[in-house]
Amino acid sequence: MFDKQMFKINIKEIESVASTFQETASGVVSATQSAVSEAFSTTQEAASNVIIEAQQASSSVVGAATIAVQESFKVAYNIKFENLPQNLQLKFARAGVREGIRNFQEAAKVYETIPAQIRAQGHEAIREFCNDKDWSHIKAHVNGGGAEASNGVFENFRINRARGGVDMTPEELAAARKVLGDAAFKTSVQQVAGAVIQGALVAAVIELVFSLLENSLSLAEGKITQDELIREVAIATAKAGVAGGVITGILMSICMIFPPIAALLGYAAIPLAIVGIGFMSVRAWEIVSRADKLFGITKELEKFTQNIEQKDLIFDAM
Repeated sequence: MFDKQMFKINIKEIESVASTFQETASGVVSATQSAVSEAFSTTQEAASNVIIEAQQASSSVVGAATIAVQESFKVAYNIKFENLPQNLQLKFARAGVREGIRNFQEAAKVYETIPAQIRAQGHEAIREFCNDKDWSHIKAHVNGGGAEASNGVFENFRINRARGGVDMTPEELAAARKVLGDAAFKTSVQQVAGAVIQGALVAAVIELVFSLLENSLSLAEGKITQDELIREVAIATAKAGVAGGVITGILMSICMIFPPIAALLGYAAIPLAIVGIGFMSVRAWEIVSRADKLFGITKELEKFTQNIEQKDLIFDAM
């Protein structure tokens, strides 16, 4: 027998369950939409921060890459014997030779017994290096030692001349090579330190200009105070200088450890500089756009142009 009361209760229960399900589904959809919206916002903010960081890092990249390219190509040029002045080439052709003169290839090999890190400094540094040194025979000339590059090492002239016509002992040879190694290390440190300072200065100057323009616009827009402007510019400039110095130091350290690859490092640094300039160009465009919105530069320029054109028309009509 059909129970109307039971049917009414069941309908109410179904309606209650349906209502609960609808609320739950609505809550899930709302939560999902909120999560998606928050994730999108976070991703967008992260992407925006990455772009900002990349633009701000451009000054460091450009500064470091510029110095690295310059110094790398200088090293690649200096270490080659054929790029020495002729009077220095002649010095290596005659070094340690009793009679006659070496040919170009053998003279180049003698030059290459000087560590590449020292040769990288250029011909003036080579002249200074050779001032107090002789090319000492490992096997003395009087004992049949030849003038080939493999039979000699650069050594303090007093030590060489005090030895006379005696073969170098293994200890003496090791000591002479240690002196060369120490000189190479000292030279490398000086070269890298000089490049680091240059890279840091270039990066800092570039960032100083950009940061000053950006923060000046923020000041004009009322977003920051004058004290905040000074602080932000100082922090950005310091960060760029440090980053530029570090990047330059890494690149130049590689260059000085492996001088023969200096040219390759120089070529590799060129795309790095181009990328940095690209980000810098975008940053410059954003500064110009902000300034235009704030000061109406485009409208003022149009008015100025129109005034000039009107004056030209009046002048032509006279």
